[in-house]
Amino acid sequence: MVKEAGYKPLDMKTWARTPYYNYYAHGSKGMCAVTAELDISALAKKCGNENIFVPLLYAITKTINSRQEFRVGYCKENGELMIWDYVSPIHRVFHPATETFTRVCTEWKEDYASFAKGAEADIAKGEKSTALNAEEFPESVFEVSYVPWLHYSSVNMKMSESGKYLAPIVTIGKAQEISGAVNIPLTMQISHAVADGFHIARFFEEVKKESEALAASL
Repeated sequence: MVKEAGYKPLDMKTWARTPYYNYYAHGSKGMCAVTAELDISALAKKCGNENIFVPLLYAITKTINSRQEFRVGYCKENGELMIWDYVSPIHRVFHPATETFTRVCTEWKEDYASFAKGAEADIAKGEKSTALNAEEFPESVFEVSYVPWLHYSSVNMKMSESGKYLAPIVTIGKAQEISGAVNIPLTMQISHAVADGFHIARFFEEVKKESEALAASL
């Protein structure tokens, strides 16, 4: 079972986003959902399109953990905002026979070999399960969906009605060669309470850099 990450309180008196959080979490309940084409040619060359998910999951998770805005959550003891030390990805294992899936969670580890070993074990666990969730998950998580059957142009999702869901939701589409480059559609959805277009744009840039750095290390 994936362990719960540690956290530190978020000081609302000094946090630059406090007025934005108050407006978007309690008022308009706004959110951002952006899809962009991501060039993963270097990683695809090393891993192959069919084996791209785990390496890409690593690059995405490393990027998310490098930025505070993607690790904001609520303390279950007092309900106040805090920052997770790290977050781990919940992802899905598809069952072709039933056309359903099982959610699994891979604990974040900065060492790629350790993370990949854990992800592969979690995927194997999910393949043997018929449940929605393979096990109980911690709260220090974010969601990832992989849609390897479709190279899409956009994904429209909706945040919770409460406006209090703050974790990122990431969707990955089918890899496709375009003008000699291997691209995937990548979608980031996050509450406006914790992030804006600037932060999402930086997310895409940094996932690309992390995927290229990982490819160079393999």
